[in-house]
Amino acid sequence: MYQRIDASQWRAIYIVGDLHGCLREFAQALHGVRFDPWQDLVISVGDVIDRGEDSAGCLALTECRWFRCVLGNHEAMALDALDGGDYALWYLNGGSWYTRLAGAARKRAE
Repeated sequence: MYQRIDASQWRAIYIVGDLHGCLREFAQALHGVRFDPWQDLVISVGDVIDRGEDSAGCLALTECRWFRCVLGNHEAMALDALDGGDYALWYLNGGSWYTRLAGAARKRAE
């Protein structure tokens, strides 16, 4: 699926990669550049989840109007695991955070 982004609609567009669940560090970096969610856009070029402290929080960024992302290999591993039921490769690469989710948090992650 392609999405066209009209750059004239944003004050600034930031490109990031490999958040890997590091929401706190990402938030600090946004603060450091005086990011404004009403005027600025972030495009993540993959690997939003796995390895860091808050993959669920980083995954929730996909619901923000100021955040767009491209599927990375970690998201592809997660989708393959969820679709096929074999979690070994995903968990080996940092996906074990998913096992700690329950209820609504797990449903949101799916």
